[in-house]
Amino acid sequence: MKHLFIFTISLALALCLYITTVNALTISPPLIEIDANPGEVVKKTIKIITDANTQGIYYPSVANFTARGEEGEPRFLEQSEQEEVKSYALADWIEIDQSPVGLKKNEKAEVSFTVKVPDNAEPGGHYGVIFFSTQPPTFEQGQTAIGVVGKLGSLILVRVAGDIKEQGNLLEFGASNTIYNRLPIEFTTRFGNTGNVHLKPQGEIKIFNIFGKTVAKISVNEKAGNVLPESIRKFKSTWEKKESISAKGKGFFAELKNEKNNFAFGKYKAELVLVGFKGGVKNIWVFPWRILLASIIILAFVVFVLRLLVKGYNKKIIRKYSGKS
Repeated sequence: MKHLFIFTISLALALCLYITTVNALTISPPLIEIDANPGEVVKKTIKIITDANTQGIYYPSVANFTARGEEGEPRFLEQSEQEEVKSYALADWIEIDQSPVGLKKNEKAEVSFTVKVPDNAEPGGHYGVIFFSTQPPTFEQGQTAIGVVGKLGSLILVRVAGDIKEQGNLLEFGASNTIYNRLPIEFTTRFGNTGNVHLKPQGEIKIFNIFGKTVAKISVNEKAGNVLPESIRKFKSTWEKKESISAKGKGFFAELKNEKNNFAFGKYKAELVLVGFKGGVKNIWVFPWRILLASIIILAFVVFVLRLLVKGYNKKIIRKYSGKS
């Protein structure tokens, strides 16, 4: 049992060292977008940089990727999965010297690569990644006790000229609820790409109050995220006050303070405007019931006190004039 404990601790430390080493490596730029014609050759450079605490040997490799889910996360494909994205594959077009790159602490290196677009390349988007790994591409995880290979990469998006189909549509626009008691309110925009090239659907959400006045404008896809062909991507946008403060703790009074600091009241219309695509509309209500309840209690107390004062004053007047008679 003692030996098992020591082994477990050693393995955990080794994993931490691996993770730290990979996280301390910087790839620049993390995304490269290229416009090219069939038959064209494009040359680019990637920088890899270590920090003051990291040194190592890094091995370049290439792969294809596609979308994983709707959050914009890439899915990197194994060799056996290439048929899934044959029309959009890029890895075979990328030529890079796969010799290992040794870096000392606080050092950087420039790695050149070439994208050779075939003469008969299909128009539209093609997607690949250049990885820099802590182990050679031929490394098999069973060869060490750790079994972890750290990778960082730069995504390569190539747009080949020709019969480009920029097609897509809004699949969903809304919020998780219809009635809220305060801000912030998060809106979800789901966009589907039905064309053959990556798209950057961008726009804004305009918030109108019951009188039709614009009270807020919220950016959609502010970071210019791409939606790959034949995929769906979800974008989150939040309506919040710029200087709002959230009270700590739970309970009625903490939430009462939150309603005060993030106040909104009434019916609002959220209108999504996407550049080049059809938008959508969502109606929501903000009903800060704790503030209303507290206001009613305070108002009732004030009315009660005023009635007592008036009643006492009337009795005083009656006694005053009754004594004179």
